[in-house]
Parts: sequence; C-alpha cells; structure tokens
Amino acid sequence: MTLHWRDLTSARRTRLPAVRGAVARERLLAALDARVLLVTAPAGYGKTTALAGAATGRPGPVAWLTLDGDDADPLVLAASLSLAVQALPGGARPGDALGAGASPRRVAGLVADVLDGCGALLVLDEAQVLSGSAGTEVLGGLLAPGEGRLALLSRTALDLPELARLEVSGDAARLSAAELAFTPAEIAALFAAQGLTLTGAEVRTAHAVTEGWPIAARFLAQAAAQGRVTLADLADLEGGDAPLGTLFTYLAQEVLGPLDPALRGLLTRSSVFEELIPALLEDALDEPRARTLLETLAGSGTFLTRAGEDTYRAHPLLRAHLRGLLPPAEAREIAARGAAFFERTGRLRRALAAHLLAGNTARAAALLAGRGGAWLAQGRVTLVDRSLARLPRADWTPALHALAGDALRLASRYDEARAEYALADPLERALGEVRLALDTVQPEQAWGPLDMAAALIGGERQAELRRLRAENLLNAGQLAGAVALEPELRGGARYALRSGDLDAALARAHSLADGETGGARAAQNHREGLLLASFLHAARGEVQDAGACARRGLSEGERLESPFVQSLALARLGHAQQAAGDFAAARESYDAALRQAQPVTGRLRVEPLMGLAALAGRAGDGARAQALTAEARGQTGGDSYMAGLLILTSALGLAQGPQAAQAVPGLQEAAELFGACGDAFGQAAAALALFALDAGPAEGAAQAATAYPFLLGRPSLFAPAATRAGRAALLARLGDAKPGARGPLTGAARLLGYPAVPDPADTPGFEVRVQVLGRVAVTREDGRVREWGRAKARDLLALLAVHPAGLPREAAQEALFPDADPGVGERNFRVTLHALGQVLEEGARSGVFLERGDWLRLRPGPELHVDLAAAWAQLGQAAGTPGRLDALLALPPALADVDLEDVAREAERYAAALPEALAAEADVALALARPDRAALAAGRALTLDPAHEPAARALMRAQHALGRGAAAGRVYAALTAALADLGLKPLPETQALWQALSGART
Repeated sequence: MTLHWRDLTSARRTRLPAVRGAVARERLLAALDARVLLVTAPAGYGKTTALAGAATGRPGPVAWLTLDGDDADPLVLAASLSLAVQALPGGARPGDALGAGASPRRVAGLVADVLDGCGALLVLDEAQVLSGSAGTEVLGGLLAPGEGRLALLSRTALDLPELARLEVSGDAARLSAAELAFTPAEIAALFAAQGLTLTGAEVRTAHAVTEGWPIAARFLAQAAAQGRVTLADLADLEGGDAPLGTLFTYLAQEVLGPLDPALRGLLTRSSVFEELIPALLEDALDEPRARTLLETLAGSGTFLTRAGEDTYRAHPLLRAHLRGLLPPAEAREIAARGAAFFERTGRLRRALAAHLLAGNTARAAALLAGRGGAWLAQGRVTLVDRSLARLPRADWTPALHALAGDALRLASRYDEARAEYALADPLERALGEVRLALDTVQPEQAWGPLDMAAALIGGERQAELRRLRAENLLNAGQLAGAVALEPELRGGARYALRSGDLDAALARAHSLADGETGGARAAQNHREGLLLASFLHAARGEVQDAGACARRGLSEGERLESPFVQSLALARLGHAQQAAGDFAAARESYDAALRQAQPVTGRLRVEPLMGLAALAGRAGDGARAQALTAEARGQTGGDSYMAGLLILTSALGLAQGPQAAQAVPGLQEAAELFGACGDAFGQAAAALALFALDAGPAEGAAQAATAYPFLLGRPSLFAPAATRAGRAALLARLGDAKPGARGPLTGAARLLGYPAVPDPADTPGFEVRVQVLGRVAVTREDGRVREWGRAKARDLLALLAVHPAGLPREAAQEALFPDADPGVGERNFRVTLHALGQVLEEGARSGVFLERGDWLRLRPGPELHVDLAAAWAQLGQAAGTPGRLDALLALPPALADVDLEDVAREAERYAAALPEALAAEADVALALARPDRAALAAGRALTLDPAHEPAARALMRAQHALGRGAAAGRVYAALTAALADLGLKPLPETQALWQALSGART
C-alpha cells in the first residue's frame, strides 16, 4: 500500500500555538520585517510565545510548523511544509507537486512561491532538530527572494551557508536570548496582566532578580499574584535564604535534573559566590577540576554565563535556589574560606559579602567602616545600604552610623539620614547635617552645624570644612564670599550660572554631563549636569535641547532610583515645555514634579511651584500666582538667588497675561535680589521685562538685550513676551527708543529673522500664515482662520502667492475681472484689494503685509509666511540635503483649485517638480544604501504621477534591495499600465532594469 504524503506528517504540528496572557512586544514585530529571521535561545526564553504573539500582530497571513525529529528526513519535512501552507492562497501546489513525485527541494521552492504570492510569514519552531541532518538541504529552497517571510526558532545555532550569505546581504536578522529577555516595561505589563500594578522600584527588583529571563519572570508574576512571593523579600537575594517557596521547582526538575552529579555539586556549592573564578573554587571548594567544570557549565548556555576573562556567573534566581539547598553550616564554611581568598587577592567587596554570609560580623563591620566611604564615592550606594542591612545593629559603630547617614542622604532619604547622623560621633554628626543642607540647597540650615564642626575639626580637615562653608555661601547667593573662601568655585558651572555667565555655565554643565549616564554612581541631586544643562537651554530659548536634556536626566534619575533627581528633571521638563508654549504639558510635568518631591524635601517643591505660578499668571489668575509664589518662597531656605528666580518667573507670567500691571513690583524686587547676589542675567531679564511694561528705562533694557540677545531672539523661559512677533515688536520699540543701540541690538534682530533692528511700523506683534497649497486660507498666530469678505479676495491672494516678486496692478485687475468694463473692473478690484487687506492686516498698519499701488506684492518678512514660497525653497534644495526628504513627504500634492491662468500654470509647475524632487531623493537614498527611504520617496512620487519612470525605476531597485522581488514586479506592471493609458511604453532603460531584476530572481 502506497502512503499519501499527508500520512508522513501531522496537522497538529501546523497549528499556531495559543498564546494566553502574553504581553505585547512591539519591538519584536520590527524583527519580522527581515525576510529571514533566526531566533536562537535556550529553553525558557519564550521563543514560541514571543513569535506566536508577534505573528498574530503582524498584518498578513501566518503559517506555523513545529518540527520534530522525523523532519530530519527531507521527504517528511517536505510533507510538513506542504501541510503548513495548504490553507494559504495557492497553498495546494506544493502538496500536489509532492504527490506527483517532485523532489523535497523543489517542494520547498514551491512553498516559498506560496509565501511570496500572499506575503505570508512561515514560522518553523524547534528548528534545531534539523542541525546536521539532510533536512537542512530542504531549507535552502525556502530562501528564495520575494515577499514571503521565514522565521526559524532554535535552541542552538543553525549552521547553514545560505543563512550566512543572507546575513551578509542584510536579508536575514537574528534574535538572541538578550533580545528575547523582557525589558522592565514588559515585566510591568506581565504583572499587570496578573492584576498587579508595580511601583518603579518593584519593576526594577523583578527585572534584576529575573534578568528578564521570560520563564522566570512569568513564574514570578504568577507567584506574586497568588501571594506566594513578595517582591520586597526578593530585593536582596544575597542577604540569606530567599523566600522562593516552590516558585522555581522548574529549575530543579527541568534544568538541574539532567546534570552530571559532579557539575550539579559544583553549581550548588559555588552558589555562595556571586562571581566564580577557577582559583576561588580550587581554594574554597578544594576542587582541582574547577576550570574544566566551569567551562562545561558555561558551554551549556543555561547554567553559567561568562562575566569576563576567567570569570563566570549564574542567574541570580538559580543561585538563590541552589543556595537554599546547602546546609547552613556548609554554606558558612564555604563563605569563610572564600572571604579569606578574597582578602588575600584584594577583592574587598567580595570579601565583605562572603564575611556576611559566613557570620563574621566583626570583620565585615571593620571592612565596611574602612571602605564604605570609597564605595559611596564610586556610586555603590546599594552595596553599602544592603551590606549595612545584613549587619546586626548591635555591631554598628558610630562610624557605621555616619556611613549609613551618607548612604541614605545619597538615596534622597533625608529624614532617615538625619536620624543616623544623630548616632554618629559629634563631628560626623555636624558634617552630616551640613551635607544634608547642601544637598537640599537650604543654606539657613547649614550655618549652625558648620560652626559646630569648626569647633571640633582637626587641622588636617580644615580644607574640607572651608569647602563646605564656601559651597553654602554659594547656595545662599553670596558669590563674593564663596570665591573668597574657595577660589576654585569660580570655575564651576553653578557659579557661572548664578553670576550670569550662561555661556560658560552651559559649557561646564555639558562637561559634567559627559559620561554621567550609565555606570555605577551616586545621584548628585541638584548638581546633575544634564539637569543644569536643561535649565540653561530653557533660559537661552533652546527649547528642544532643554526638553531632551530633561528627559535624559529623568531616565537617569529612574535608573539611579533617585526621587530627588526625578522630581528636579520633571520640573526642568516643565520649564522647557513652558518656554516652548506647551502650557498643558508643562502643567502636567510640574504636577508630577510636586508629587515626586512631596516625600523628599520641601526645597524640591520650589521650581514646580515657580512654574505653576507663571502659568497661573499667564492665565490671568493673579491671586493663585501670588499664593503659589508665597508658598514656594517659604521653601527657599535662605537661597537669595532662588528667591529672585522664583519672583522673576512668577512676575513674567503675570506680565504676559491679562493682568500685566501686577507684574511690576515683582520684577523690581527680583532685580534688587539679583543685584545683591551679583547675577547679571537675572538683572537683565528683569530690566527688559520692566521696559516692556513701560516701567523701566530703555537704557538698561538695551544693555540687557545686547548682553543676552536670546531673551528677545528665542522663546526663552525668561523672555519678556511669549511670541516671536511680540518680542520683535518689543525689539523695534527698543530700537526706536534708543537709536544709538540699534547696532548692538543686531544680534537679537538676526535671531528673530531680521538683518537689522526693524521699525515699529513693520512689527505688528502677530504673525500671519498664508496657505495656497491644498486650499487658500489665512491663519493668524492665535490659530483663527480669517473669513473672506469677498471670494475674489481669495483669488487675488492666490495670484499674489504665485508671483512672489509682485505684478502690476493692471495685470492683477485683468486676471480677476477680464470681461468687466474698465470702470467697473477698477471699482471691483479696489473693493477686492481692500477686502484682502482687511483679511491680512486687521490690527496692523496698512501695507505691513500687502504692498499696494501700481505694483502689488505680498511683502516678505518674518511675520508673513507663505506655504508655497516655503515649498519652493525645499524643492530648490539639492537632493540629499538633510531633512529635505521628510519635508517633501509632508508637502500637499497640489495647489488650491483657483480658476486663474497664472495659478493653473504654477500648479502644473509644482505638480511636475514635486515627484521629480522625490525621485531624486530616492536615487540619493539608494546610493546611500537606504532602500527603505528610497521606497518611501519613490512610492510617494508615483502616487502623484503614476507614469513617472525615474521614480518607478528607483522604487523597483529599492524593492529588490529589500528582498521584495514580487513587489518590484508589481511596480513595473503598474508603470506599464499608466504609460499605456497615455499611449506610451516603458523606456528601454526601464525595460532593461526590469529584465535584470527579474532575471536575478530566477
């Protein structure tokens, strides 16, 4: 009896696995863009779950095949592949061919054609069963270029020459265990699916103990949801018996069970140590074969990973599980021998951990007291904090209480730090109180402890005390006294900021920020370079840079688990958003900063309250602005500079709202405070705002705008007017009041877009946007779309927009009223011109936007924006200019439909130029090996002009480079049809390209 090919395989293996409770992993969907995806990871890394979930979220059909040992036979594999694709369009062909006697390799090629025809994804799970078998030959037939996708899931690396070539060409991508590991966000989502909402600290704990290992993370989430495990209990797996219960029975049964007894014994006994080196195990375990056994365990890919040359480590959960299997006495003995080894070899951090596990508390206390300060300086706050927690309080000395105070202070736990400093010796208690006041910028609280420390400190530490006192003077706004004590402070970023040298401050802040992100370090709180840079960028009106620095600082604060840094970062983000005019987002950031600051220190509330006061003033709520300012001022702790900044910012908010007159007293007080502190920038900002309100002299305002041109030229947080047009009007008024200062004020003028200081008559205080692409419209700066008094005014605007240099009045009249009697046409045109002037210039001097007379023209300038002029500027740039492609893609496809000959002619020119420019960008992208960008540009060009051959050729080449041979064919077919509608055929160049590309596919 002859078997049918279906009898060789099982339909059960072609079912897409059911995914229950899986988290959405959008980042894995991007990997499915590769034509061939290889996913290689050991058991427990969720390959099947991840790909099944990603596949269901992918547009287009999906086929699945779970391989088994029988598929090593090429005939069985061909049958399995045929069965897997039979439900796809055209999916019967491979099975029919197999039944007719086609070779397995030929059947695999037909399967590839099925995938190509419908753009399907085929997932082959458990692909490691094909390694070293004849079945690998069949896989080669699946790898032909086309629209189909293939994903291979394997526990071990697949050694296939075809795959190596595809990787070199960019057609294949890999996902390893590292990419499959859950991110913190995915772990949070996993717990949320179990009904648990984790705090940021709990997410970090879950990620740290599982290291993203998917099966461990899933078990942990399930156990936490069932109440069998508490994340807080797992935060320190090194501190003793981890309360894992039956959580990781999987490890013992599935992972450890098959191990050779010698390997299992080594793994279990070495679980006392975080890092394993052969010399340690030879000494502490009396195991002469340690090197060989470690290499064997690391080679499995499951038990140990290499952490450096000659160094290995086990997964923390595996270690905790194994350590729980050791008898306590044996664990202590091994730890004691390890501690001795670590001390002999100078590994004091490892020695401390081993002494704690061994119960050698006296030696651990001595090590911690001697080295703890250095570890804190290296940023190892968690190490010191956890080591202290493992040490019985009875063994604590005054020095350890001081160390605990330092660790808690660096973790922004200020009340707890103060309690520990109280148990230190008198000098360290006083110095601790000083550092608390410095860290929270509350200079009033530092003077008493500074005097106490001065009475106790020895001569060898006088320099340290002098530095602390100088920094407190700086925090108090007493710059001269600070640098008199410590001249080196003059070179610091905070001195430069508080003295008004913003350029130097920004350079120093970025220098501090270099290398600040990542790595082990302690939070520097208000000294964080990124956050200082964010504030300075906001002050200088560089709002995008300000926001970027604040967001990076926020991420760093989250990594450091520093609520102080996170709160300050949110406040600085609010400043950037307020300067950019995004007031709703700024309010959200300030509110979030206040929530973060609440349990930390009142001083952190000052900046978000300052920002909210400014927003209240802008909104016209003067009473709330004053209340918020008073509340914030009560938290400044004797910092005169911060008090000045607070009052200035609040007053500027009032100055830009409907109650502007209420801002004057605040601006005057801020100027006095900044004068006492020696801050030139604060005085300048106040002087300029006072002039804007007719409450200050032009002389001081001109000097301010000359020294800090960005106060008028950019959207600074401390600008006297919120809009560019408002600042331009103020500059013009200032130049008119001080004609002699017009030259020095040129810097501000150029930032605003003028070659020189403009005249007041040319700065109406608002901007107008003219749109003729897509439709004809006029929009004011406040977003109001202007209504047309007459339809002909709309046509006249379009006519003037397509004649940027202007045109004679008679020509415009003839274009609008070609058949009217001269008198009637003149009268109608005069009314139309007046109506257009009303739309463009209401509230401004006549002629500021529209030149009238014998020659008509839209008067160019920073206050008038014409979208067609901007479009032609982009079209006129050279292909490949940075940002040009994105700008072209955003352009509307055509001009507004206006029944005027000149407008129609311009519309034709624009309609031809846009696809031409896009095709040129596609060619540049291809030359730069960016076929994805080329496809984007050429595809857009062809939607505008389906018969554009250069764009079609570029798109064909791009699709071929992306491995989409069938798509390239569809482009050629669509082009041929579009040309046929015009009575044309593709050029020989296009035909030759298609022949070359299609020939490459066969």
